[in-house]
Amino acid sequence: MVKYVVQLEAEMQEKLYTVAELSKLFNVSRQTIHNWNNDGRFPNSITVGDKNTVLVPASDVEIARREEAEKLMQELDRLGFQTVPA
Repeated sequence: MVKYVVQLEAEMQEKLYTVAELSKLFNVSRQTIHNWNNDGRFPNSITVGDKNTVLVPASDVEIARREEAEKLMQELDRLGFQTVPA
């Protein structure tokens, strides 16, 4: 029970992103973020009030960022660009 309470407190402290913040972060439209959410890309999102207010936890955003980075790397590889370690 104590472990659950500690986990719940940690989850409550996790940053929540708005659709506007995500559209800037991913450089896509707000509608794209809503589409991604409807497609299940942000499984832990919270819809508030009028159903247009969506909050997405940072953990979901980090997964999506990694997926987008992987897609970009694959596209660059397909186009013949070579990556070098940082």
